Amino acid sequence: MPPPPPPAPLRLALLLYPGCMPAGLFAAADMARAAHLRAQAPVIDVCWAGVDLQPVPTWQGPALAPTVALAQAGADAVLVPGLWLSSPDGLHEPLQRLAPVAQALRALPRRTQLWSYCAGVVLAAASGRLRSQGATATWWLRAALEQQFAAVDWRFDEPLVAGPTATTAAGANGYLPLMLHALAARLPPQALTDLQELLMLPRPRTAHPAFAGHDLMTTADADLRRAMLWVQRSPASHLRLPLLATALGLSPRTLARRVQAHTGLSAAHWMRRIKLRQASEALCDTDRPLKRIAEDLGFASEAGLHRAFRHATGQTPLAYRMAHGAR
Repeated sequence: MPPPPPPAPLRLALLLYPGCMPAGLFAAADMARAAHLRAQAPVIDVCWAGVDLQPVPTWQGPALAPTVALAQAGADAVLVPGLWLSSPDGLHEPLQRLAPVAQALRALPRRTQLWSYCAGVVLAAASGRLRSQGATATWWLRAALEQQFAAVDWRFDEPLVAGPTATTAAGANGYLPLMLHALAARLPPQALTDLQELLMLPRPRTAHPAFAGHDLMTTADADLRRAMLWVQRSPASHLRLPLLATALGLSPRTLARRVQAHTGLSAAHWMRRIKLRQASEALCDTDRPLKRIAEDLGFASEAGLHRAFRHATGQTPLAYRMAHGAR
């Protein structure tokens, strides 16, 4: 009996719009090409799309010409890059100027996945495609987005949120977890690992050794990726191995063995580290007080988070913020 034909490649439209920051689109195209070469078969078929075929002026860069209009692209997914915003209070002007782009995204077939990151999530929200879905975005847009798009289930403490018709990522390098999330479903684990090791993948900052390996970008096992998302979305005080195992459809023993094999940690230790990594990102990327971070992540108390963080990193949360924070 002949082997089944390989699945058709995912058709990904890289969206060009006036004032967009296209660096992530070029990086995504490079990753798609690398995946193609590693798999020796088409994995993601990339096209450059615009609202129409007119050259698009990018932010502080050249005008780029789309090869296809978005409505005719036949895309399975559309990647919306970020735009330059100098202030979270300045959403009205770009949303007004880019209304045709939001309208074009709104008109896409429901089956078309919308991927967006950084401030590009603003356009995804304006299109209405995030309504009643979970989504994340760059942390400093939190107040503005929660106020203007209250119908979205905002999850700013998660670096990546995958919904039924839209996937969003935080940070200027958000295209990276978006692409790795997509490639993890289309490549064998070893091929995905090869891409991570061989490509020059940028990171916003160097992770503390306590948190190395505890993110979606370095986790190839599909069940552990699902487990990590469950832990990220659950309050720290409610994390229990039986609950996680039930959510994944695995026995607690099987899950515990898999976590130990892939991470060298017990399942309970691994879950705590994921929550503490979320706390570390909040410390580095926001000015929220520790009490608020503890409440947002579901720790039983500020003091409990303080003790756990110091035990894991050897630093108090304040010292960690001063040493690793972006500001």
